[in-house]
Amino acid sequence: MDDNFLKAVVYAKNELKGFYDRGGSFSALNQKGRSEILEVFSEDFDWRSSLKNAAADYSSFDSLKRHCAHLIRAEKQMPEELKHWIADVLEGIEPTLNPPRGGVATGLENNMLIPRLVEKVAVFFQLDRTRNDTSDPVSACDAVQQAIVQTPEAADINSLQYRTIKKAYMDAKVRGIFVNN
Repeated sequence: MDDNFLKAVVYAKNELKGFYDRGGSFSALNQKGRSEILEVFSEDFDWRSSLKNAAADYSSFDSLKRHCAHLIRAEKQMPEELKHWIADVLEGIEPTLNPPRGGVATGLENNMLIPRLVEKVAVFFQLDRTRNDTSDPVSACDAVQQAIVQTPEAADINSLQYRTIKKAYMDAKVRGIFVNN
């Protein structure tokens, strides 16, 4: 492996370590992505409708719970009905619903940590972003994959294989995340 690729791996490791040193969490980013999917950060969020259905519908329950968390974190005024509802959930008075069988959209598709890191490594170190299966493993995706494996703090990232990192990057590219690329 050439020196430039090894420098790219070290750079990616430092970026990951910095993310975790600042209190970041890959799973927390996924949860933020789930909240974005449910649009709970929107000023137009229809909390009344969710409140009405929260006892029986997981999506309504989850949306309302996340909306309350957003209002608390943002130190925004929370309507009295929501204050009482979230307090009742915390005390076990209101039911806590479980996700449906088969799960729900997790927010992973909105988590751009890995694709953005691949793009930064490609640009800074002039590496190809991806490669085909027969090429030498010296692409930006390869550098990020090695960095993830070598960074103990990154254990919560499930993208430990080149293929999953490449897929995350290609999905982000198709969604138009990267400009001029």
